[in-house]
Amino acid sequence: MRISGGGAHAEIYENLDELISEKPTNGAVLISFPEGGVQDLNRQMALAGIYLPIIVFADRPRAADIVRAAHDGVADFLEAGFSSEELIAAYDYSLRFIERNSAALLTRQRAEEQVSNLSDRERQVLAFLLEGHSNKSMGKELNLSPRTVEDYRLNALRKLGVASTSAAIRIGLEAGLRPAGCMPEAGVRVTALS
Repeated sequence: MRISGGGAHAEIYENLDELISEKPTNGAVLISFPEGGVQDLNRQMALAGIYLPIIVFADRPRAADIVRAAHDGVADFLEAGFSSEELIAAYDYSLRFIERNSAALLTRQRAEEQVSNLSDRERQVLAFLLEGHSNKSMGKELNLSPRTVEDYRLNALRKLGVASTSAAIRIGLEAGLRPAGCMPEAGVRVTALS
């Protein structure tokens, strides 16, 4: 595929570690749609201070993959076999996408980074806080004493770098944390059947 026309240039990286070590400051990231989505890619790039739009591609993408990618902050999604014109159009769109959404995306990426530093139980307590639960009601739901819940809450606030529960709740909302009713119990993994 030729994309060098009009001053375009593609830099190819072997893996994410190489991209992070190079720390590009402009352009966009083009990547084959990872099986687990791009949330982890976004998180790792944010941890490295790389805030570039992401364009993904896949063979015959399913609608669910495209929706998940959009929720994860992908700027555009292409079907494999795309032309150079389609890639350039996706790149142009991704730049406009970042211009319009950069503040919101940066806020979400930073919040996701902060929430990822919480333990499963701390994240679960934060999810209950999103619903307005007290330490006592969380303790009943989690089979923990209110004092233990308080310890998890305080540890979460410390790790999030905030002094108030309301600030922690704001970070949880910005990160897209699901309410407690949608969260699996700490340590429990959800397996999908095919």
